[in-house]
Amino acid sequence: MTNPVLIENEKQANKVVAKVMRITFIIFTIVYLLNVFGIFVVDMKIMTLAYGVGSVFLWLPTILVNLCKQQGEWVKYVNVLCAVFFVTMAVTTLTYHVVVLYIYAIAIASLYFSRQLNIFVTVLSVFGVSIGQVAAFYLQTLPDKNLTVLKSVLIYGVVPRALILIAIAAIFIMLCQRTASMLGNLMGAEEQRQVLEQMKQMKEQSTASAGNLSHMVEELSTITDSSIKANEQIAQETERMMLGFADNTQQLEKTNISIQDISTQLAELSTMNHQIASLAEQVNSKTKENQDKMLSATQSMQQIHDSTEDCKQQMHKLGQESTEILGIIQVITGISARTNILALNASIEAARAGEHGKGFAVVAAEIQKLSEQTKAAVEEIATIIHQVVQDTEQTKAAMEQSASLTQDGMKTIREAESSAAVITTSNCEMTAQILSMDEIAELVRERSREVAASMKQVSQNMQESYGSIEHVTAATQENTAGTENIAAMVQQIQVLAEELADM
Repeated sequence: MTNPVLIENEKQANKVVAKVMRITFIIFTIVYLLNVFGIFVVDMKIMTLAYGVGSVFLWLPTILVNLCKQQGEWVKYVNVLCAVFFVTMAVTTLTYHVVVLYIYAIAIASLYFSRQLNIFVTVLSVFGVSIGQVAAFYLQTLPDKNLTVLKSVLIYGVVPRALILIAIAAIFIMLCQRTASMLGNLMGAEEQRQVLEQMKQMKEQSTASAGNLSHMVEELSTITDSSIKANEQIAQETERMMLGFADNTQQLEKTNISIQDISTQLAELSTMNHQIASLAEQVNSKTKENQDKMLSATQSMQQIHDSTEDCKQQMHKLGQESTEILGIIQVITGISARTNILALNASIEAARAGEHGKGFAVVAAEIQKLSEQTKAAVEEIATIIHQVVQDTEQTKAAMEQSASLTQDGMKTIREAESSAAVITTSNCEMTAQILSMDEIAELVRERSREVAASMKQVSQNMQESYGSIEHVTAATQENTAGTENIAAMVQQIQVLAEELADM
């Protein structure tokens, strides 16, 4: 590196990097204290480990630059390596809490305006961030519920973040390259002093060699023209960068507003999911109660069916016994008829016997009378029994119909019970899915808040960069005006040199 401006910038950049890392240590300390007081929810053992190791890397540049007064070219590599190691350690221990911190080392390297250094740091940062994510997955320091297997970690975590990091690094590399080019075209204070000394020597030697003075003035005029053109080019490039930064800032602001709207809608969706989950739990409870009632009704119908079956069997048995009674009555009727015939024959024989058969005739008459009464009673009993048999048959038919209806009712109730069980299972699954949706909506809302905060920080950084470019533009314009004054002075000197040459 031969440009004194870039050499001086490297020395100043070492001091700025040390200061930035001290400020980072202070912010890291505040984050650690907030975690101690419960504002953040990172495990204290992991947070303490990250704080201890990170503090070593953050203070090492201060020790080298401010205490040991080291300003060699190797110092910048040590500084950026400390930044890379700090980011790798943070990714391994704090995982998804430090996604925005991935570009920390690249931003540190951009202060040196060295394309080679930026490429070196980009490669190390991508490698360190990727290794840190994989190591965090195996160590389970802070598990990410969205990335549960190594394949998802590589596809949805390592590769997208590495690509984004490379894209951002490409922007920083282009900015550093352009800035270095602009600074390389500027004339440093030492070069201006040398030009003034040369002009002074030219003035002292003008009486000795007018030709040499004219030649030197021509060279100075050429250098001044080149400087003016370079300053104009720098001004044009800076104006383009300012327009690009302005457009990017507007787009970031629009994106930030959209993310805020999405976050608000997600909050409303989360509230609705809470209400739906509460209603689903109530429906699930009522469905379980209905299922219990259906089970109780099924048991009651089963008891009724069993009682109906018992009654049907008893009625069938009663019908059989009534039939048997009819048979017995028929036998009794036959016996009564025979007894009546025997009594009639006995009366006839008693009448033939005359006086000797009068007593037997009385007995025969009584027997005939009893036989007739028995016959009448048996006929009456037979009529009643016939009626009982008919009623029993009708009751039996009604009981069979009632049993059939009870069987159909039990079948219907069992089907309703099966449907209620299916509904209960579906309600349980629906409730679980609604609760899962509620958790996912809450997680998405938290992620949208983090993205909104990151976009806000990026917007602030873009605005700060825009302000820095405005300062560079103003300085370039001032330098252009000074160079134009020098060009006018060179023309005057050239005229004087020509007059001196004529003399």
